[in-house]
Amino acid sequence: MPIETPMHYLVMLDTLNALPPEALARRLSGLYEHSDWVVERAAAERPFASMEVLLTACANAVRQASDAERHQLILAHPELAAGKLETLTPASQGEQRGAGLDQLDDATRERFLTANADYQARHGIPFIICVKGHSASSILEELERRLPQSTEAEYQEALAQINAIAAVRLPGLLEAS
Repeated sequence: MPIETPMHYLVMLDTLNALPPEALARRLSGLYEHSDWVVERAAAERPFASMEVLLTACANAVRQASDAERHQLILAHPELAAGKLETLTPASQGEQRGAGLDQLDDATRERFLTANADYQARHGIPFIICVKGHSASSILEELERRLPQSTEAEYQEALAQINAIAAVRLPGLLEAS
């Protein structure tokens, strides 16, 4: 489904299209968690005629990155419901709060910690999900559902979820322009 680009975002995109790649990456810093290189590389596909085109260029940059770079991109994401929100990026803090991950009862927090540890031990990466539209319970259900999947499937799912997170974050970054 195409992402609608409101008219005022088109003006912002024109400004972003004129920036040098490094400045574009700084302006959209945080679109990809601690990985501004994604936006910097996506700049090669400019001009961005819409938000969808920008996000596609970013997804292409991730797809074309080395295995080591993609692995680092995945590892840049925080563990969900681990507490210590103040140590996370502002975007991650807001996303986890929005899903209620900062309001867990002790039993649910323990389930999260156990499931996160099991997932990390099995797959070697943090569990990643775009939390927009999810509750704490639906995130936990998804974590437990995905835990037995193959590591390759989870690696690909993590990258897909990272791109979904970027799609959620982009409007806020454009509004901040």
